[in-house]
Amino acid sequence: MKKTQLLSLVAGAAMCLTNLSARSQCTLTGWASQNGGVTGGGTATATVVTTYDALKSAITSSSVKVVHVSGTITFPAGGRISFQDQSGKTIYGLPGSRLVSNDKTKDGSGILYVKRCSNVIFRNLTFEGPAAYDTDGWDNMTIDNSTNVWVDHCEYQDGLDGNLDIKGAADYVSVTWCKFTYKKTPIAGGSGGSDDHRFSNLFGSSDGATGDRGKLRVTMQNCWWAEGCKARMPRVRFGKVHLVNNLFNSSVAAQCVMAGFEADLLVESNVFENVKNPIDLMDKKFTAITVRDNIFTNTSGNTAGSGTSFKPPYSLSVTPVANVKSQVTAGAGATLTSPTCGGGTTPPTPVTYTLTTTASPAAGGTVTGAGTYESGTVVTVKATPATGYTFTGWSGAVTGTSASASVTMSGNKSVTANFKAESTGGGDTSTATIRIEDDATTGLCSYDGAISSNSGANNGKVVNLSNSAGKGVEWKVNATQAGTYTLTWRYVNSSSSSAYTMALIVNGATVNSAQSFAKTSNSTTFATSSATVSLKAGSNTIRLESVASAATADIDWIEVKGKGVSAASCSASSAARLAYTAPEHTSEAAVKFANVYPNPAHGQATITVTLKSNEKAAITVYDAMGRVVDNLGIIRSAAGGTQQIPFNLSNKQPGLYNVIIISDKGAKSTHKLIVQ
Repeated sequence: MKKTQLLSLVAGAAMCLTNLSARSQCTLTGWASQNGGVTGGGTATATVVTTYDALKSAITSSSVKVVHVSGTITFPAGGRISFQDQSGKTIYGLPGSRLVSNDKTKDGSGILYVKRCSNVIFRNLTFEGPAAYDTDGWDNMTIDNSTNVWVDHCEYQDGLDGNLDIKGAADYVSVTWCKFTYKKTPIAGGSGGSDDHRFSNLFGSSDGATGDRGKLRVTMQNCWWAEGCKARMPRVRFGKVHLVNNLFNSSVAAQCVMAGFEADLLVESNVFENVKNPIDLMDKKFTAITVRDNIFTNTSGNTAGSGTSFKPPYSLSVTPVANVKSQVTAGAGATLTSPTCGGGTTPPTPVTYTLTTTASPAAGGTVTGAGTYESGTVVTVKATPATGYTFTGWSGAVTGTSASASVTMSGNKSVTANFKAESTGGGDTSTATIRIEDDATTGLCSYDGAISSNSGANNGKVVNLSNSAGKGVEWKVNATQAGTYTLTWRYVNSSSSSAYTMALIVNGATVNSAQSFAKTSNSTTFATSSATVSLKAGSNTIRLESVASAATADIDWIEVKGKGVSAASCSASSAARLAYTAPEHTSEAAVKFANVYPNPAHGQATITVTLKSNEKAAITVYDAMGRVVDNLGIIRSAAGGTQQIPFNLSNKQPGLYNVIIISDKGAKSTHKLIVQ
């Protein structure tokens, strides 16, 4: 045979092996392929979720068949989601997504509880718990009394009680290409009694749960029990469990596969490295264990089986054991880059998102980059000013002043290119439109409330006023000449009990006692409200003020259009943002009047501030170099009380930050926040 022919055959064989490996990572195998198999939500249109509320709504809705998780979603305390009594559903994690719970309590812990469901797929999801802590709490994920469930390419980290448990007569389950690990130090002193509860997987809840007989048929293939796992990999009662092509190499492993009451186990072609008790026979009340074709390297304790286990009714491809370690370490966990094999045997349509671009004002220039793109695409947007205008910066999904910027499509996004009319000499008298965002350092002077997160806002934040009459938000603008100007507010107002009007006050005079802010359809759908007012030459104060003791509109930004208009500096006498300086003395509340939780944090932290009557406090966040990275604004309280301010960490680099809260009544509180 010629050398060129031989090379062609080798290359062709390598390509076939690559394609075969790719197909094997998208193919249902094992027990879940029986009893009708698993197709999940099929090709149904995906619902993309980026917040906890949206995730809970999509999972608990029987009409939503495909859910795509985007970004990091941190669960609130007691936020465990119960997924019950549904069939035909796929829950898929887009690349980089995470589901995080920091709850360490017995009743409030856990991330996802699946009960009485069938024909369900979980794929490419990362579950992150708070650390192993024995309070008899909940697992990262529990599958209870459910059938035909396929868990594929998921990663389970630091489950409080366990990582993934299967119980309650659950049946026909396949767990493939999953990774189990503990990265956080276990917490001692829990009420359950164990000081190191890094026990990963429990199949069957107790010896007395005889309803599990004939059930708990589970296949685990190409899974990885990685560093930190101590035991239960898995511990099995009653079930017929097939463990094939898995890797066990946690350096702290005291027991790996644990054969409990009436367990029937087939353990083949797995790799055990540097572990103790690879096959734990426990009290020898199991049914049978067949152990064949495994590799045991630097292990101690039992490696032999006993008796003859069940024979699987299905066929699957078994990787030669010499290739298992490299295959599993390369592919196990949430390693998929697209959902194209995420719907069972029929791939769903690739996820696409829409990028909307806007020029402000419209005459100021043009913006390129708008369109529809697949998830994960990095899009370049470019702003080009029209004649007589200059580009001043971006708002929305990107920020900065460079004319070109990049947007990563992890959801539907919008960007605005802001332009400013150039001066014509002798004072700028050209018509311009300026926008003052809710995090502006010039122009936004005060607000009676707090800055809140809102995914529908241009910059992800809104001014949220206190629910009392006379509370308002105030801006200052300069006008080069007296005349008529147009004011436009972007706002959201979704509460049925909201006050739909606010008082518009210009330079201390009420020009409209009932400026309308009509109800919007939901909490992330925004609308605009406009007014025409007269401004004087020089500095002008514009104020919106609530007229009832109830919730009102949350303000995203204000735009002012007219001759030579610009944002003005707030005077020292006004309640300017970050205008407070801590007195030399401290009040009695100086130590306990604020805190930050959780700490360390990932995704979002909550700043809790307790104020006295008529007290105000400014919140500033600094990085480790002492640079201001966030001005969270001024909060106020007329009657006194506790307020909670969410602090979004999704755009923060891991490291040390300082959160400083300064009260005008003499209290100062400094907190070191570790962002993970």
